[in-house]
Formats: sequence, structure tokens, C-alpha cells
Amino acid sequence: MRKTSELIWQDAQHQKLFEILDLLKEEAADREVVLRLQAYTEYHFELEEQYMLQLDFPGREEHIRAHHRFRQEIAGLLGSETELDAQFREIIATFLTEWLTRHVFGIDKRLEAFILESSAS
Repeated sequence: MRKTSELIWQDAQHQKLFEILDLLKEEAADREVVLRLQAYTEYHFELEEQYMLQLDFPGREEHIRAHHRFRQEIAGLLGSETELDAQFREIIATFLTEWLTRHVFGIDKRLEAFILESSAS
């Protein structure tokens, strides 16, 4: 399993998620950006969930529930008939960015610490 220098995948993926969220604020943003966010989020969450399962991470269930809530938020956006006007894009980009920031610097940091402390090699 990966240690400090190899946890870069997690940071790089978080950065990519924030970049996609920034695209939502752009005037040309449409449902395709939300679909892109959904696809990349799923990729990232699945990888984290595999690590948690493989390492028997004790906070796995709570972490997966948090992932599920984010998935639901994105699915709700895609299921909505609301037009992605500037105000709506700003609101959803801000909400999702704040959610992701709390997640990355909260629950994801606990996972990172567990991976670093893990005896797996």
C-alpha cells in the first residue's frame, strides 16, 4: 500500500475535483460539466472506498455515507429541470466546493492518517 509520497494520487484527484467545480462558475457551463463532475467523483470515491476496504479502515461506513450524500447532491442536480443560469451555477458551485472542502480536510484527512499509519506496504 502507498505511503506519504504515494498518497499524491489522492491530492491530485482532489485538485481535479476542485477544477471541475470551478468550471461550473463559467458562463458556458452546462449539464455536461455536472456530468463530468459526477463521473470523476465516482472514479475518485470508488478508489478511496477500495482503499478503505482493503485496509479495513474503521471509519469506512461513515466515509462511504458521506460519499453517498455527495452522489445524491449531484444526482439531484442532474435530475433537476432548473436551468444552469449564472446565479444557479454560482450557488451549486459554492455549495459543492464547501462540501468537498469540509470532506477533504476532515474525513479524508483521517483516512490519509490511517493509510500512513497502516502497516501495509
